[in-house]
Amino acid sequence: MQKIKRYSSVSIVLIVLCGIVALLSRLGEARGVLVPLFIANPGSEGLSDILHGQVWRLVTPMFIHFGIMHFVFNMMWVWDLGKLIQAKKGAGFYVVFVLVVASMSNLAQYLFAHSPYFGGMSGVVYGLFGYIWIRGRYDAKFSADLPKTTVNMMLIWFLLCWTGLLGPIANWAHTVGLLVGALWAYLGTRSIPAITAADRAPNKQRLEYLSMADMLLLEEQRRWVREHSLPEAQHNYESVAGKLSIIDAIVQENTSSQTLRQLKQMLALDTALGDALVQDTGAQWAVLADDDDNRQPVLMKEGASMQVLAVNAISTLLQRGEAIVVQQLFDDARLRLLQE
Repeated sequence: MQKIKRYSSVSIVLIVLCGIVALLSRLGEARGVLVPLFIANPGSEGLSDILHGQVWRLVTPMFIHFGIMHFVFNMMWVWDLGKLIQAKKGAGFYVVFVLVVASMSNLAQYLFAHSPYFGGMSGVVYGLFGYIWIRGRYDAKFSADLPKTTVNMMLIWFLLCWTGLLGPIANWAHTVGLLVGALWAYLGTRSIPAITAADRAPNKQRLEYLSMADMLLLEEQRRWVREHSLPEAQHNYESVAGKLSIIDAIVQENTSSQTLRQLKQMLALDTALGDALVQDTGAQWAVLADDDDNRQPVLMKEGASMQVLAVNAISTLLQRGEAIVVQQLFDDARLRLLQE
């Protein structure tokens, strides 16, 4: 099993800079603060500001974010994709890549939309996505294939943004960022033999931090568990004992009425049990991934030795029709995580 991927120092710098701009501009509300960062001064013609020496404007729109969700989702993708590209290509490549993709995507957005009032890291995010996606498909040594769920999510979101249903979005920045990243990766693989089945063997598991798709899936499972309980009891999910009591109530309900007929509902109980263990032991969520795009959420606890625990006891017992004692499952898993 390969070691878990590390953080990206470049991503941390980018996130900090975006955070500073977000604070100073109150997430885009203080437009006066942002004027020096826009690709052009409002009211100026064409690229006159850039041609007169203000070349930073080609890049700085990527630090501007309008609203908390715009900021949070972009930063999560920068963290997620950035650590992949820095691990595979190095910090120097990552910095150059960001500068080139940001410049080209920002320039395209301005020239096609004819307005300097845009910003965000999403052009760079789609560039990172395009590069990792295409490079992973054609370069066996790159060994960073994106999960199909992540690819599908990014492409669906890309199309939804173009429909206009999600409001004003810098779609040209998305598009050019994606094309530049994908083309850059493709040109880098032209001299590399195509991947064969042998290149993908053996099918090794690797321990990874959660991707955006993983996080969204776990949150959807948590939501099902919380909403399954009575509204006045949903606050119980905030404590370890409360989580265990909710799980136990759902399990007991299933025992009498066979309500848990779908695997995804069973897996939601595993997630709730995992959340209780995270809260109690200080473990963190991770995922075991392989080359066939299989991704299994696990808990990871670092100490004298690394402890990795698959959280699937409840769903396994439910499928077997065996008795479940939630407190005992929790105690056993807790003991394994805390062993040194």
